[in-house]
Amino acid sequence: MKRDLKKLTDQTFDVLIVGGGIYGATAAWDAVSRGLSVALIEKGDFGGATSANSLKIVHGGLRYLQTLDIGRMRESIRERRTFLRIAPHLVYPLSCLMPTYGHFMKGREVMIAGMLMNDLISFDRNFSVDPAKKIPPGKTISKKACLKIIPYIQQQKLTGGALWTDAQMFNSERLLLSFVLSAARKGAVPANYIQAEGFLKSGDRIEGILARDVLSGDELEIRAKVVLNTCGGWVNSFLHKADADTLDMKLSTAMNLVINKPILKEYAAGITGNFKSKRSDGSVYHGRRVLFMTPWRHVTVVGTYHRPYEADPDRLHVTEAEVEDFLEEVNSAWPGSPIKQDEISFVHKGFLPMDGINPKTGEVNLTPHFRIIDHRKTQLRGLISIIGVKYTTARDVSKRAVDLVFRILGQKPVKSISHQTQLFGGEIDGFDRFIAEGMDRLSSVCSTEVSMHLICNYGSEYPRLLQIIQSEPEMKALVTGSSEVLTAEVVHGIREEMAVKLSDILLRRTDLGSAGYPGHPVVQHCADVMAKELGWDSFRVKDEIDAVKAIYSMIR
Repeated sequence: MKRDLKKLTDQTFDVLIVGGGIYGATAAWDAVSRGLSVALIEKGDFGGATSANSLKIVHGGLRYLQTLDIGRMRESIRERRTFLRIAPHLVYPLSCLMPTYGHFMKGREVMIAGMLMNDLISFDRNFSVDPAKKIPPGKTISKKACLKIIPYIQQQKLTGGALWTDAQMFNSERLLLSFVLSAARKGAVPANYIQAEGFLKSGDRIEGILARDVLSGDELEIRAKVVLNTCGGWVNSFLHKADADTLDMKLSTAMNLVINKPILKEYAAGITGNFKSKRSDGSVYHGRRVLFMTPWRHVTVVGTYHRPYEADPDRLHVTEAEVEDFLEEVNSAWPGSPIKQDEISFVHKGFLPMDGINPKTGEVNLTPHFRIIDHRKTQLRGLISIIGVKYTTARDVSKRAVDLVFRILGQKPVKSISHQTQLFGGEIDGFDRFIAEGMDRLSSVCSTEVSMHLICNYGSEYPRLLQIIQSEPEMKALVTGSSEVLTAEVVHGIREEMAVKLSDILLRRTDLGSAGYPGHPVVQHCADVMAKELGWDSFRVKDEIDAVKAIYSMIR
């Protein structure tokens, strides 16, 4: 995948997708796999904004049982199954535990019924899924068994726990990138660091985008028959550039904490804690809510903290007060072993759409359903916007948007195959056998730890790293300060995956910085490799290192 801007301006595309988060990435893959010509632009790096803010969980929608929203639940179950099927190296079953209290709505008896309903509604959850990825039935466990798994929760009125299985992304950034790589391999033209500056219009018809290359400052005209707006929290900012009617969409922030230790080892847990929110009259509401604590690699991710947001989306930042407030909530749910602020290694923050504020409690009411907007209804033809609400269902929503693209083009929608076509790196037949064969093949090249790392991150494409090592043996060296990431991965990210900034490598092409600042030796090593590959001078190297440090500055 090369950053070729000439290809962006040399043709008129069927669809130009603006916004390279999970919705833009899945839309690009779905559209090109159905035969459309596709361009994808992103003003930063692919997956560098809200999509980077994730609990790493692919939800099956169990919580929708509370409102009997069976439709949303079925959609989530289907999409969880899809992720397990098309990216088996990057998505795994994850056991989850919810403690039960008393004998009413949060009691064990209710959860027994909930587990049975979940199993019935998800009767096809393992259809065409690799045996190693199958989702087992749910069950309930005793109080003693529950405390053995999560010993530090509140114990008053504890009666046991409910166990079910969802799925977890081993590397959410590479999962998103796999959609972009899949689209590029099929003929799509993606480019990062391309800022949409305005629209190309003929009367009331959108005919493309006037864009700017963030890296060079050059202006580009990118022409397309349909423009698909997948800008997430920046949806209205983008529409404003077309003098288009903005959408009735309010924003909430969504924040997750990364804790630098494995608090839980094998299970994610829904834990109930105290929270406080401010009402419109200035009074403070005190309540209780469920947080989710997720083991991921060698750390723990905890979320999610929501607050209304009215400022410019480009000015989003994390404040010390927000972190302290959220940590207080977390520790109220985990009183037996309080988490200290210096144990927070990273803070993820992004946007979700909200319907408004609950006037009684001051809580954010998140928007429950996605929206696909055809701007023909507001006298602007050739423009579609997506308002997404969930990472898990992004592919399905994108498929629906691409159906609309076909209709705007005056064509009958070609049947989507993105739910069953394995992604770039996911072309694996028999996951356990693939692991065994890969470990054997890599045993003479690198350690067991590095071998597993390569297989899980790159899947069926890990031989590309071997090709680099064979032609350039020095690339076999580990990145200084890392126990599993090879220098070859940094080079591969630059040459084949459109990494142009140091943060691209540390946060999205490798997992070096995914759980927190990786340390100066790691950062310097990667900067030196990029300088050699891209011709950076010492001033550019310093600027890139300073930019990376700024990402982590709030909590360091």
